[in-house]
Amino acid sequence: MTYGELELNAKIKLKEKPHDEQRAYRMVEYTVVAKYPSMCMVEDKKGRRRGAAVGELVMNKVIRQERHLEALRRETGKPRGRNCKNKEKQDSGTKAGKT
Repeated sequence: MTYGELELNAKIKLKEKPHDEQRAYRMVEYTVVAKYPSMCMVEDKKGRRRGAAVGELVMNKVIRQERHLEALRRETGKPRGRNCKNKEKQDSGTKAGKT
């Protein structure tokens, strides 16, 4: 499902960061109450509302990106992100001062 296909009053689950650093993340069920171009408003069962960016919805696997963007991601096959284990290591022997 893409962001355009996400409907109002749909039930979604998002990860919520705990107040204590020692606790694990927990999944909270929200209802979509409004949609905007780059975010949507969600409401929990207690009536609290917050904004959820499209990137957050993609990270929580609630929605997928557009088909052509998903195809680009699959096409490269390269791992992305800061904590990636398979990064290429640069040769440090070519720096100034080292021969």
